[in-house]
Amino acid sequence: MSNFEYNAEVNEYLGAPGMACMHGEAQSSDCSPVPGPGAGPWDVKHIDMGGACPTIMIGSDGFVQALVTQRFGSKLTFLQPKVAILDPETGRTLGSLEVPKGALLGGVYAFIDNEDRMVFVDGSNTLLRVAHSADGSRVYVDARVSLTKFLSQYEGDQVVGVVPDWQGRVWVASAHGALAVVDVDKREIRSIFLNESGSEYETVDNSISACPSGVSVVTSHAIYMLSADDEGTPSIDWFALYDRGTARKPGQLSWGSGASPTFFGPNGSDYVMLTDNADEQENLIVYETTTGRLVGSHGVFTPGASGTECSAIGVQNSIVVGSTFGYPYPRYPEGAGPSKPANALFAPGLERYDVTTAGLTPVWKRDDVYSAVVPRLSTADGYIYVCERKRFGLVNGSVISGTIIDMETGETVYSQDFPGLVTVFGVDTLQMVGTIDDNGTWWQGTVGGIFKITKK
Repeated sequence: MSNFEYNAEVNEYLGAPGMACMHGEAQSSDCSPVPGPGAGPWDVKHIDMGGACPTIMIGSDGFVQALVTQRFGSKLTFLQPKVAILDPETGRTLGSLEVPKGALLGGVYAFIDNEDRMVFVDGSNTLLRVAHSADGSRVYVDARVSLTKFLSQYEGDQVVGVVPDWQGRVWVASAHGALAVVDVDKREIRSIFLNESGSEYETVDNSISACPSGVSVVTSHAIYMLSADDEGTPSIDWFALYDRGTARKPGQLSWGSGASPTFFGPNGSDYVMLTDNADEQENLIVYETTTGRLVGSHGVFTPGASGTECSAIGVQNSIVVGSTFGYPYPRYPEGAGPSKPANALFAPGLERYDVTTAGLTPVWKRDDVYSAVVPRLSTADGYIYVCERKRFGLVNGSVISGTIIDMETGETVYSQDFPGLVTVFGVDTLQMVGTIDDNGTWWQGTVGGIFKITKK
């Protein structure tokens, strides 16, 4: 039995079930309240989806919902995104819907609302609520709101993050630092520009997160806490600059923090955290959610090989953060800029810290875990589920291994190689997020489809 009880506050969200956001739920805890397949052996099946599956979520009806960036769409359109509904027993696609393509991150972040509709922003900057029939065979747009007017200040601006709040509203963030609160029913949009806070020009490159008291966003320069009044007008409660370093690091997709903000704490959202981008060694930084008071900061990973593109696990007073320094992404977003250094080997690292009266206290450190996904903790069984990319080379190729790590001790409980070699069209998990359903099945996205992992 796990000692890490899932935050009850998370499950009180009015608009969606607890597992229905990319990073677990609106607070981006990267936790699941249900047990996974546990220590193996496992049955592992790779489901070919014809493209990358960066976002996989489970609705309250049990269907698996995936955002797929197809290599080619039905009209031979390159990198055409679609929504796919999968049978939870077989993994077979029951129905799908193609949507307009946009920025690399624009079609990644999504959530499932209280009617099991997938909510996201498509490439035309339209907020969509995509529903499906009772048997999953018909997938259709149930509601849409154009966001183009709120993005008009900067030419070519696009939405990169979306999250629900505790009042049932939808918050969206744009690449050029615009935040908006969308009332879908009233079709009202109220916005604010973060780069008016006094710091230099800022961009948003990762997801945004919500808790009962508001929304947090990490830009290329700072972390913000915002709230909205009864009419939905957003305002900045506090913000704090962080060390963004002198350049993007290898294994990161942008210059600045690679992490979405994560709310956590004994009451659910006492704290909010991020990792900075300091040159020699990144720092894990924790703030008090309501006041912005610095709770603690600690250097992470090996100096000189310290960087991450992944959101951290946050539950109760505990944090787990994983390294992506040097991870060989096949492509980078437009405008990502050169990395410093230009090239580096993929560096291992998985570390746990606890918030204590002394600040951030190291609990355990693994310098031999090559995590190739955003780690996911099951609070029900106390296991961290990761995929490792251990071997590189043209002769033997790279293999993805599923690995279970004990949250309490940091020890590896089980590891198993997955079928297939890593290729640009194959089984590379590419630092994507997995999820666990009520049947204990672990669904993990790859560049070519989805691993379906079940206990034998």
